[in-house]
Amino acid sequence: MKTIFAIVGSASAHSSNHHIVNHLQQEINANIHFTLFDRLKELPHFDPEESQTHPPIEIIALRQVINDADLVLISSPEYIFSVPSGLKNLLEWCAATTVFTDKPVSIITAAAQGETAHIELQRILQGLGAQIDEKRNLLIQGVKGKLDATGAIWDEQLNLELEKLATQLKED
Repeated sequence: MKTIFAIVGSASAHSSNHHIVNHLQQEINANIHFTLFDRLKELPHFDPEESQTHPPIEIIALRQVINDADLVLISSPEYIFSVPSGLKNLLEWCAATTVFTDKPVSIITAAAQGETAHIELQRILQGLGAQIDEKRNLLIQGVKGKLDATGAIWDEQLNLELEKLATQLKED
């Protein structure tokens, strides 16, 4: 069974990115094991010395889940024209490893603008050795205007884009 490990880069429990990932999870076939990680706030602050010699147990476990996944999906907002610090922290814990080497990664940036963070996240993941394919990436600008008050997606174009992405993720 194919496994997708989805990381939500937002620190907010009810973020647009959570809603996007939840919607995408519903679009993906039941034959795919989909795991959601949205606890970035619980990770210890990156320590380069600990990372190589004595990583915390939660980091060891997180690295193993990433390593074992067939594909990693990252859905993130843009905070001050950049990748959110919690997500960057997670990626820094992986820098001294090979967990992202040749790992297929799908990037969704859902934000007001998002262009800068989208490019930055691609660059970081390429630096970690991940397989980045534009067909698996999606920049959603003006995301808050595409969801209703409950987080449901009302924008037909976004629904079509997510449906296309879900199909791509199933095929990869």
